[in-house]
Amino acid sequence: MCGVIGIINDKDVSVKLAYGLMSLQHRGQDAAGVATCEDDALTLIKDIGLVRDIFTEENVSKLKGNMGIGQTRYSTVGSPSKNNSHPLTINTSQKIAVVHNGNVTNYGSLKEELAEDGIFFGTTVDLEPIMHIFARHYDKTENFLDSAEKVLNNVKGAYSITGVIAGRGLFAIRDKSGIRPLVMGKKDDSYIFTSETIVLQTLGYEFIRDVEPGEAIFIDTELNIERKVLKQEKRAHCMFEWVYFARPESMIEERAVYKARLALGAILAEKVQGEDIDVVIPVPDTARTCAVKVAEELGVDYREGLVKNRYIGRTFITPSQKAREYLVNIKLNFVTSVIKDKNVAVVDDSIVRGTTSKMIVTKLREAGAKRIIFMSSCPPVKHACYYGIDMSTEDELIASGKTIEEIRDYIGADELVYTTVEDLQKAIRRDLCVACLNNEYIVPLSKKDREFFENDKQERC
Repeated sequence: MCGVIGIINDKDVSVKLAYGLMSLQHRGQDAAGVATCEDDALTLIKDIGLVRDIFTEENVSKLKGNMGIGQTRYSTVGSPSKNNSHPLTINTSQKIAVVHNGNVTNYGSLKEELAEDGIFFGTTVDLEPIMHIFARHYDKTENFLDSAEKVLNNVKGAYSITGVIAGRGLFAIRDKSGIRPLVMGKKDDSYIFTSETIVLQTLGYEFIRDVEPGEAIFIDTELNIERKVLKQEKRAHCMFEWVYFARPESMIEERAVYKARLALGAILAEKVQGEDIDVVIPVPDTARTCAVKVAEELGVDYREGLVKNRYIGRTFITPSQKAREYLVNIKLNFVTSVIKDKNVAVVDDSIVRGTTSKMIVTKLREAGAKRIIFMSSCPPVKHACYYGIDMSTEDELIASGKTIEEIRDYIGADELVYTTVEDLQKAIRRDLCVACLNNEYIVPLSKKDREFFENDKQERC
């Protein structure tokens, strides 16, 4: 799950790209990069680390032009490294730079096919076959829509792409089911594509619309717009955007993330009506909205009983299990006066591996909680995700091999409450991808492609 951004026709494009990526830092902490265009020249700066550390005043000043793209990376294919960081660039008859958010599910197969045609990869990231397929066709035809259609016909999976063709313009392509989000905005005579509407707020752009599933859009340097829905299949937007990944200020598919989380809180509250609960506390930060609604519906106190260390990143997207376990231990501290001698309902956005949940329950016991009801706004995550979330093997998912009662026993809670898939549909009100919950994959994978993801995961951990 990465964050992408593309801007055209803004004299301060380098500054806006950097600030836009800061607004998307929650979507990936492994690496970040920006490419800008001045006439026919491309300037590229990328590295591993956080946006604020990479895009110093000195580096931003090197990025020339009025058009560019950027990404903050969360590694799901290919190890975190400078070489694997986005944007990727290619020089044929045109200079092209691209970024994307998602996973190419037939990456292994495409890599073999392209190798047979004499194309060898310089990275281990699944953006590279997209770049080669697009650039090869565009080099022959200079026709954007035909080149985008080549991508949509050949590339399977979840992907929201934005790119630049030096001296020509800015483009965007979204996968056929719209699994990964992408929005379009406008400010005066400048246009933007980005993963979340929070970037539009940050930079002062007006929301135009979501890029349609299977749609390709090209904005040339004269601001002429060419667009077409080329291929479209069943809509299936990743439910994790509303549950966890997106910021609460954002709109995803014109559904407010904040409202969806409030709705999930109301549903959770219904499931524990009549329980003896003294206080509701959230696991910061994503679960706050949901927890507020739980407390409101139950008529009990909402308190910040867990305090987050602001200098620790998201443990869910930390690459290794050992690192996650260590970071969780220093990430959260407890307000004993809120917890001691209380029946506590603790609300989290999800339980994936169980590491964080188990440690939280242990610490709550140490802080004197009498009884702990653990509540998850996401149903049990039982199956691998191949569409851009780092859950490519089922054996790392606590719910894949345990019943709810066994999970409750493992994390040490007195009661464990989940939402259901039906609850998600009711709260989010959109066509959802829930493959990680029900094993119904929108984009089928071959056995060979599944094995590739499993092997890649092992190599990265």
